[in-house]
Amino acid sequence: MILIARLVMTVATLIALLIALAIVLRDVDANASNTIVKGIHEGANFFAGAFTGLIKFNGHPKRAITVDWGIALIVYLIVGALIANVIRNVGRGGVRFEQSHRPAL
Repeated sequence: MILIARLVMTVATLIALLIALAIVLRDVDANASNTIVKGIHEGANFFAGAFTGLIKFNGHPKRAITVDWGIALIVYLIVGALIANVIRNVGRGGVRFEQSHRPAL
């Protein structure tokens, strides 16, 4: 169970890193027609697209995406940590249950 918890946290961290990289590339005006940049933006939009339009800044669309996707990044890390903690605690509780309910020899 601890391995599964680590896997969940690793996936959440990788998603957060993808979103962070997309934010940085958008903020530095990376070439959007580049295949790598386009792939990173599409991947980040897949995970953070639901957060787009959450906050509006008049005349500052780049700032709006930065804040919206920054919120998504934080949410992924917090939710990933919470899910990993629940899985880890269930795993530890299962071990304790097994040890306390062993048949007497």
